[in-house]
Amino acid sequence: MKLLFISEANLRDRLFVRDFIHNIKTKDKLLVIHDSFGGTVKDTRFVTKRLSSLLSEAMVYNNAFVASQRGLFAEEEGKYIVNSSLIRKLLYPIQLLLVGPIIKRGKEEVLADPLRMMRAAREALDIDNTVVFAGNPLSPLANRKPLIQSQDDVNHWKKAYEEESKALELALSLQPATVASPMNFWK
Repeated sequence: MKLLFISEANLRDRLFVRDFIHNIKTKDKLLVIHDSFGGTVKDTRFVTKRLSSLLSEAMVYNNAFVASQRGLFAEEEGKYIVNSSLIRKLLYPIQLLLVGPIIKRGKEEVLADPLRMMRAAREALDIDNTVVFAGNPLSPLANRKPLIQSQDDVNHWKKAYEEESKALELALSLQPATVASPMNFWK
């Protein structure tokens, strides 16, 4: 299973979204967690549904939930808990499970930290590869698909690709993680 993260910058980039939707060419199961959008639960929920709709139109078998639905993710004593058995069950008949970063805190739904969700998912599931996307979907850095495992890796790639600092730092925070583009993450 691959774990993919879509940042808010990626979500705002129409070229990225189009390329992501139309370039899924893998038989691997994909768990996709996206960033919050617009700073609100309402906007974030809309983006989750919209991405799922676009994936369905492109014939990518998917299902989309916000993290609080069906108890996919919960927060207990400040720690994120992943319902790994349910995620595996949901992924069995489909290719992609899309999860929006909304959890319940008490009775209220609030925005969750998607990076903490990613880390919790990686600990709870059998993840082969973690992928973050470059800010620019046409970035030469993403074509190289570097694996980021240390600060040295980030420093090396920043020398030539300073404009991708955010993606490199994100990959470092989720290390090991690959920086890819929507056209090559599946390879």
